[in-house]
Amino acid sequence: MEVDVRRILLFAALAVSAFPVFAAAQSYAEAKALADRDEASVSKTQSDALLESQGAAIDRIAPACARAMGPAGMPPFVVVVELDAAGKVVATWREGDSDFAVCFEKRLRVLSLFAPPHAPFYTSFEMSMSPPD
Repeated sequence: MEVDVRRILLFAALAVSAFPVFAAAQSYAEAKALADRDEASVSKTQSDALLESQGAAIDRIAPACARAMGPAGMPPFVVVVELDAAGKVVATWREGDSDFAVCFEKRLRVLSLFAPPHAPFYTSFEMSMSPPD
């Protein structure tokens, strides 16, 4: 049996190039768990910077998405983001399908937040108009 080295190399190249796609293909629940872990791991100073950058993002996005809010207001939703080393949003996951949530996620995808202590760094936006329990 003759071995076709070109086929083996082509297969190996395709397998290696597809690895990042498989690594990034995670569920909302997995991304949210990573966000909870990463948010809990930062110092007080880093947490303050993260919260400040999230607040600025919300202030920027909410008015732009306000027209997507239905008569019942904004149903609760969560958007998890993955940040690169510079704080640029490189991936998002969303729980909640309201027009406002979809708009929020879409606009969040093009922003940069704080420069995290490591990359990838996951954080979440947990949005609700009702007071916390």
